[in-house]
Amino acid sequence: MISFKKMQQRYLSLVWKAILSVSFATFLASAGIVLFGKMTLDNNYEQERARIQRSYHQAFQGIMEDIKSDRVDLSWLIPTLLDGSIAKTEALKVIKKLIDGNWFQIELESDIESAFLFTKEGRLVGNWGNSQYEEQLKEGLDFVAKNESPFDSILCMESCIHFHASPFLHNGDFIGIFIFGIDLADTVLQMKNITGSDVGILTPVSKLSRKGLLQIQPWSINVLALTELEKNTPLLLEFSKKHPSGLPRKARILNSEGKTYELITFPFKDNNNTTLLIIEDITESITALNHATALYGIGGLLSMLFSGWVLLILLLRPSSRLKNLVNLLPLIARKQYSLITDVFTSKKRWLFKDEIDVLESAAHDLIDTLKELDEQVIQRTLRLSDQARELQNEKNFIDKILDTTQVIILTIDSTGLISSANKYAEFLTGYQETDLLGKKFTELFVTEEISEFIQASKTYLVEKRKKTFQFECPIHALEGNELYISWFLSPLVVEDSESNAIPNTLVVGLDLTERKKSENQLTWLAEHDPLTSLYNRRKFEKELELAISVASRYDHTSALIFFDIDQFKYVNDSSGHQIGDELLIKVAEKLQKTTRKSDVVARFGGDEFIILAPNITQRHAEDFVQKLCSEMTTVVIADGNEQHRVSISAGLLMFPEQNCTAQDLLASVDIAMYRAKEQGRGGWRLASNEDINRHEIRKRVTWKTNIEKALEDNRLMLYYQPIMSIANRKITHYECLLRMLSPTDEIIPPGMFIETAEKTGLILHLDQRVLELAFMKQAELIEQGFDVKLSLNLSGEMLSNRETFNIITRLLDTYRLEASNFIFEVTETQAVTSLQAAHDLILNIKSIGGSFALDDFGVGFSSMNYLKKLRVNYLKIDGSFIKNITNSYEDQLFVNAIKSVGQGMSIKTIAEFVENEAILEVLSAMGIDYAQGYHIGKPMPEPEFHIAKSVKKQTERIQ
Repeated sequence: MISFKKMQQRYLSLVWKAILSVSFATFLASAGIVLFGKMTLDNNYEQERARIQRSYHQAFQGIMEDIKSDRVDLSWLIPTLLDGSIAKTEALKVIKKLIDGNWFQIELESDIESAFLFTKEGRLVGNWGNSQYEEQLKEGLDFVAKNESPFDSILCMESCIHFHASPFLHNGDFIGIFIFGIDLADTVLQMKNITGSDVGILTPVSKLSRKGLLQIQPWSINVLALTELEKNTPLLLEFSKKHPSGLPRKARILNSEGKTYELITFPFKDNNNTTLLIIEDITESITALNHATALYGIGGLLSMLFSGWVLLILLLRPSSRLKNLVNLLPLIARKQYSLITDVFTSKKRWLFKDEIDVLESAAHDLIDTLKELDEQVIQRTLRLSDQARELQNEKNFIDKILDTTQVIILTIDSTGLISSANKYAEFLTGYQETDLLGKKFTELFVTEEISEFIQASKTYLVEKRKKTFQFECPIHALEGNELYISWFLSPLVVEDSESNAIPNTLVVGLDLTERKKSENQLTWLAEHDPLTSLYNRRKFEKELELAISVASRYDHTSALIFFDIDQFKYVNDSSGHQIGDELLIKVAEKLQKTTRKSDVVARFGGDEFIILAPNITQRHAEDFVQKLCSEMTTVVIADGNEQHRVSISAGLLMFPEQNCTAQDLLASVDIAMYRAKEQGRGGWRLASNEDINRHEIRKRVTWKTNIEKALEDNRLMLYYQPIMSIANRKITHYECLLRMLSPTDEIIPPGMFIETAEKTGLILHLDQRVLELAFMKQAELIEQGFDVKLSLNLSGEMLSNRETFNIITRLLDTYRLEASNFIFEVTETQAVTSLQAAHDLILNIKSIGGSFALDDFGVGFSSMNYLKKLRVNYLKIDGSFIKNITNSYEDQLFVNAIKSVGQGMSIKTIAEFVENEAILEVLSAMGIDYAQGYHIGKPMPEPEFHIAKSVKKQTERIQ
């Protein structure tokens, strides 16, 4: 065991050090006291001078404010003298006359030495008193004219004048600018009275300065005013030589001829070039300061000598005890507590404690505390180790979350460099982590503008103290593909909330690429035909509206070419919709190759196409449509061994036409196309005033508007015509007939508007409205306890529409109805023209329990072969065979044949146009199943349910 004596270190005793250094310490202490005393006096003196300077500055500002507050503002005083009835144009002249007559009194009572009156445009109306400053008033005029608020300035030439410019109002209108000035010469005298020192006003030398003024050449400054001029002029010249760079803005000391002066400058608030100078004699205060410093030094030296002697006496005894304590410190440092206990066993108690007593007591406490702390450190180290393991586990868990989450997570340092990235960022962008780290975040983006925007957004987060900034923009992945990302930027820890430094930023990116593609696709579908990729009708009509405006504005002609494919329905019915669709695609491709880049091409619906050729002459348009007809004949599509060659019928129209809207033009070119079809397929027809009836176009446009308005305002209604079973004279179902209600509540029959609806494409909307009204009515009838079927007519467009069956099933679900409650009708001609579509719809309707009727049978194709493909439930015999059946053997023969075919194929027959009892008796004898006509019942707004016991009762009811 190492003994305590062996561990004692040899060193120079503190007593000897004190004896050797006391003399040197005494000297240093005395010098320090003197220096400290001098610094204290100097500091107190400087503080006192600073206080005095502030009081001077406050006094100066007070004088300036008094000047402003004591003035009489003529800009509001004089208008009160004006009569409110005076016109604005005369008001300034009246004011000028008022001031001309009262200027002497104004100058005497208000201390105003000059005044100016200007119009609000800056034209001088009048000036009074000193006018030499007129050229320097432009800044104040511009400010008041722009802001309609007062403006103060100080201008100095021979003297300094305080000018106040204010807007001049008359009856609340800004009509002029009034400027008046007050001489600041009294400021010098007031400041001298307040400070007791000499005061002057200095201003820079300018071209306008008057000769003869006192100038301080090194500073290029004129002395406009100075008290004690003869005494202070040499002082200023001497001071300017010592400071040639310019008049100091802070207080400066000048020693001259055994005296000390302090020069203090204050700039005028409204003219920083002009300065108020105070020259104060501080010789006595400096002398007093030096005397105080000397006395302080002598006193300090004596006190330090005495203190050094006392210190030497006091150090002799405690030094030995302190030595023991010093020797213990290395043992404490080495934590050799057992050795310390052997040497330093117990605390000694003294009657009068000194610092060493306290130090010894503290040493004991320190040893005890260190022992306890060492034990606590050991325990804490163990706990920290456990916490470190927990933190590492949490970090691993967070890292796993960041790497598996399906969003980009980056951190960016204050310089914009990526400092961390998760695995999904690597996966989505294609970059490796080593490529991303240290890369500028803005380099990921497509354009330089976006990069600048991002940098600005980070600054925005700091300046506005926002938590998150969100924006959407694309980035380039490593392989070059574009990713559309929604970015969220959030600042990380901001150490100083008042700092505007850009902190590290957390960036979260949500991949919206697929959603953006879907949105773009929806936008594209809203304007394009999905089959041919051409514009659709809605987009084309917008382009046509624009083309009409451009053609009218620049006075050039354009062309519309409207065509459809001849016998296209035959291709659809014989080869199927797939071949028909391929044919439409090939026609669209040929159109795109044949037309110009500036032309607008659209599919109008079905097999109809339209071309807008802007800025083209009629001759070139005719050549183009002829070429189009020829080019289309080269389009061929094969269906097995059968080939379909395309031919088109086209209408050509040149515009603009006076007083013709886009709908007028479309109607005209549509009629021209039909005229071309009437002349023979494969040709075209030019729309002109000679062969197109304008009344017909106007009528179509008017009815189109009426139909759209009726659809919008729910002014469409159904009438119901009964259909009677001839065998038992019961009303089994009603045919729903569409009517339009005019704005004057008149009933409009369908013959007035159905043709227009078919021509303008509104027939589908009417069909859907009929379905909705009929299904709604059927739901009411069932709720009322009536068991009756409703028969609904479908147009050819509805028959060919692939969504018709979905529309019907959706309405059945909406109103909770069964398909067996309805009979759907199409004409024989429509069914045969769209044979495949009719076949498919009939099968679908029958599969859910519905029925189908073939209307107007006998006037169309009347082929028994079609009936094998069209498995309908009812044949409605056209009324042309019924109304004369009592007198026509041929009609009887034809109707009887239809009945026989129907019975053989289990199809019920319905006779239309049953107008009297005689017709009904003939039909009954033939075995016709149902009758419909005015003898049975007229169309009515509500169904009437009854059983006709006899024809007489039935007739009486109808009458």
